[in-house]
Order: sequence, then structure tokens, then C-alpha cells
Amino acid sequence: MHGFSHFGKEAALKICSREWLLAALEGLVMPAPTVAFEIYDAVFQYLEKLGHSADTLCLHLNVKSRLDYRINGRIPLSLYEKALIAGEQITRDPAFGMRMGGSGFPAHIGVFYFLSMTAKDVNQVMDSVSKFLPLAFDFVRLEMEAADSSLRTVFRYQGPRPHRHVIEYITAYWYSVANQMTFDTKNVPRTLYLQNPQCCDDAVVSDIFQSTTLLFNQIEDRFDLHSDCLSYHSNLTDRDLFTLSESRAVNLLMQLRSEDRIARETCSHVTQMLTEGAPGINDVAKRMNCSGRTLQRRLAERNLSYQMLLDYVRKDMAIELLCKTTLPITQIASRTGFADDSTFHRAFRRWTGLSPGSYRH
Repeated sequence: MHGFSHFGKEAALKICSREWLLAALEGLVMPAPTVAFEIYDAVFQYLEKLGHSADTLCLHLNVKSRLDYRINGRIPLSLYEKALIAGEQITRDPAFGMRMGGSGFPAHIGVFYFLSMTAKDVNQVMDSVSKFLPLAFDFVRLEMEAADSSLRTVFRYQGPRPHRHVIEYITAYWYSVANQMTFDTKNVPRTLYLQNPQCCDDAVVSDIFQSTTLLFNQIEDRFDLHSDCLSYHSNLTDRDLFTLSESRAVNLLMQLRSEDRIARETCSHVTQMLTEGAPGINDVAKRMNCSGRTLQRRLAERNLSYQMLLDYVRKDMAIELLCKTTLPITQIASRTGFADDSTFHRAFRRWTGLSPGSYRH
């Protein structure tokens, strides 16, 4: 039981229970929540910048090194929470998570940085963050809706709300990333609602979030962005680089969800049905003995969409046929469920940045 000492006996017993295992097999619950390793490692980097050695944090966490419990580039959320709490204890800074996020550690989170910097406008940035946030934090799902003159983004969590340091880090980090963009949004009203009480001075909050208004002790974690700014364009827009970054992000997200039964089964049915044309979500759901609405909801809980899985399967199959066979492109288009060559060409260029012929050669 040594490994469970970091996660809590109660959580360990829950995960080992017969009910939890059966629910997991049915795809009704998600795996234990995790964060990307670079997010966890950023705590070590930030403390080292402040003059505290990695050994100091390891001692607080009761681990031998920062690499303990790293599995496939992921770290348990519970260990990450403990690292942030330890950071507060070491620095005696109640705003540790918020301040670390505002300082921009790590410098960039892989593909997120390129998606944010090359997006055509703020709307595309928000859409990308919503789709691919699980690559960094797989326990958060963002729900966006238009309300009055604002885009309202609500945080939904897998399980209990994480420690306030986690939420304050996420929001402060993305604010710091936004400040690196070339979108002129400084004078656009923004409001951040947080459920937890304020644990630091107003001056600290103002220094980190600047023009954003923070409201604590709210009923939900939410970010409101004035709709006028959604069409603001960036000087760094690069359609091809954005397309390639988005394709890479989809691949990473599918790898993250590869052990999930719902995602795996959906992809399997799509693969079997493609030769007869692109199947709709209701067609696939029928094979999975559920309604299209139920399948859509289960995929949304995993930050996935049916269209994302359909594109992933088609792209994967198209690349394999282009590279491993001599089939004409017309036949490859048909086998991947496209009604005509031109639609296939447009989709393939959107996925890879190249035409099918150029990719093959």
C-alpha cells in the first residue's frame, strides 16, 4: 500500500471497490484524475527560482525524486495538490498557486502555446482551450455559453473541486499566457468567479490579474469574457501552424483517452462502418446499445466529441493507406467515408497541412 500513501486511504479503498471497478468497465466513471508532468515539475522549477532546492519539496511530499509516480507523462492530481500546498508551506505564501501561475511557470505547456499564439482570433483560442485542456488537467471540463453580452465559461470537475491552489494556478497561468498574445483585450471587461474565499491581499490579486475583476465565495468557478473581444485578431496568426498544432493536440488527447472504453469502442465502430460512408453518432450509438444523446454526453464528459473521434479515425486510416498501399487516392477517399475526392482533399489538408499526394511522396 506504499503507493496509496500519497493519495489517501479513503480514495484508495474507493478505487479498489467492486462498484467502482464495475462502473469503470462500463465507462461510467473516468480514471483517477491526473496532470501533465510538466505542470507538476513547474512547482519544482518555481521553488528553485525562489531559492528552495528540489530536495526540500521532495521531503515535504515524501518522495525520492520529482520523477516518482510519473506514468506515461502524467502525475496524480492528489500529488500535484500536495506539491502546491507544500509550496505554500515552504514559502509561507498563501497565494502560492496564483503567484506561480501568474509568473508563467512552465514557460509553455507544449501544444497549447502554439495553438494560442497562432489562432486567428480570441474565439478560436477559447475553443482550443476548451477542447484540449485535459492534456494539462484531465479532471477539468469547460462549458461555454453565450449570456447577455458575454461568453460565460464554467469549470466542471471530475469528482470534488480540487484544492484552491490548483484553480488559482490554472486561471492565473492562462491570464499570463493571454498577456503574451498580440490581442488588444486590456480594456475589455473580464470577470473571474471563484468558489473559494480570498486568501491573499487585494494588491496581490491586482498585480497578477490586472484588469480582470476577481470575485470570491461564489457558487461556481466561472470566467466571463465580453463577447466584443471574441473577434479580435492576432498579428501572429498562422493558419498552417495552427492546423498542425491542432492535429497534434487531437493525437495527444486520443492517446490520453486510449484506455477509456467509451472512446475506444466508438472508434472501433466508426472504423468498421466507414466503408459504407461516414456513420452518424446515432448509427454508432445504436451499436453501443445507447442513444445518440447518451453517447454525446459520455464523450463530452471526457472532453471529446463525436466529430473529433470521426476525424481521428479517418485521418489515421487515410495516412496508413497512403503510406502502406498503392491504392489510388480516389479509393482511399471512398474507404475513409468521403463521398468525393475534393472533400477528402480539403479534410486531409486541414488535418496535416498537406495534400494526400504530397503526403504520400
